[in-house]
Amino acid sequence: MQAPFPFALTASEMGLSPAIILLILVSSIAFIIGFAKSSRENEYKKLMDSFIERKDKSE
Repeated sequence: MQAPFPFALTASEMGLSPAIILLILVSSIAFIIGFAKSSRENEYKKLMDSFIERKDKSE
C-alpha cells in the first residue's frame, strides 16, 4: 500500500535541530505581529491624507 505522502522528510533528515525550529517559529511569529502592527498604522486614509497634503505643499 502506498503512503498518502510519497515524499516527506522529517526535521532531523533536513538537518533541523530543535533550536533551529524554535528560532524559525519565534521569528515567524515576530514577523506576523510586526506586519499586522505596521499595516494598522498605514491605513489607506492616512496614506491618502499624506498624499493630498504633499500635493498641496508642492503647488
